[in-house]
Amino acid sequence: MEELARESISLLASASAKPPLDVAAGPRLGSMGAIFIMLKSALGAGLLNFPWAFERAGGIRSAVTVELVSLVFLVSGLIILGYSSSISGQCTYQAVVKEVCGPAIGQLCEICFVFNLFMISVAFLVIVDDQLEK
Repeated sequence: MEELARESISLLASASAKPPLDVAAGPRLGSMGAIFIMLKSALGAGLLNFPWAFERAGGIRSAVTVELVSLVFLVSGLIILGYSSSISGQCTYQAVVKEVCGPAIGQLCEICFVFNLFMISVAFLVIVDDQLEK
């Protein structure tokens, strides 16, 4: 399976006119690092309120169904990002967006990312405040 994936990526890289990725050019994110980043993103501040959310959703069965539907969209997005990365020949998310969508959309993406970080910080503060009040 891995060999087929490598073959597909090498065919895509050879089809494009761009030079292949230079692995030694900069730091790379390992598999474990990517797994921890994805888990942190998926759980986030909501981990503190899982019991409340499950109760509001109608029980564990409803909550797991919603999570499975969300998983489909998450995996689809990661597949699209991986494909775009292999076509563009870029290593980072920001570079892929700038290469595939253009510099204006790349700037908009960076602004949205900073705004997202700010809102995550606010969410953590609200949830911690709610926990302290209880």
